[in-house]
Amino acid sequence: MHETISDTSIAIHRGVRVRKCHTSRRDAFQSINAQPIAKVEDNRIMMLTDNYRKRDPSRKLVLKPKFSDKVALIKFYPGMNPDIISWYVDHGYKGIILEGTGLGHVGSYCIRAIKRAIDNGVIVAMASQCIWGRVNMNVYDTGRDLQALGVIPLEDMLAETALVKLMWILAQTTETEEAVKLLRANIAGEISQRTLY
Repeated sequence: MHETISDTSIAIHRGVRVRKCHTSRRDAFQSINAQPIAKVEDNRIMMLTDNYRKRDPSRKLVLKPKFSDKVALIKFYPGMNPDIISWYVDHGYKGIILEGTGLGHVGSYCIRAIKRAIDNGVIVAMASQCIWGRVNMNVYDTGRDLQALGVIPLEDMLAETALVKLMWILAQTTETEEAVKLLRANIAGEISQRTLY
């Protein structure tokens, strides 16, 4: 994608770290909490990081193209009716990504519905609505309460990446423990150890 509004350079973004940040600008796509992997300028590819998986001709490609359609992305907002969460539980959903405020929070009035979801075997994980930064559910009581219920903090993973990742995971395994382990694993650079300032 265009690195700037001109045609001088193209940024190569990591698919799990990129978001469209403008409706129509030429540089609408930006890497979030990461830098682009490379850029193309003057018909040359310039690598900007060595933190990527290089092609290895000795590795055999294994395709696992199935995705579960029983995963929801729920954006919290003030006054949100917690029955929205219950609807997904009642309709057999196996995973919910909550897009919480700030460090990863929802109103405390949602806790009962979230607990019911988890008690019914639904994997519930927390991403942030914020574009920059990471979830830290240890700062405030609500975050700690949600973790005590079993809500999984997703570090600096983008909510839309978390949704697709959990859709893929739940098509690969029905074992909750294995699914949670895969969700927490950094498979394709979707989680960073430290968030860039």
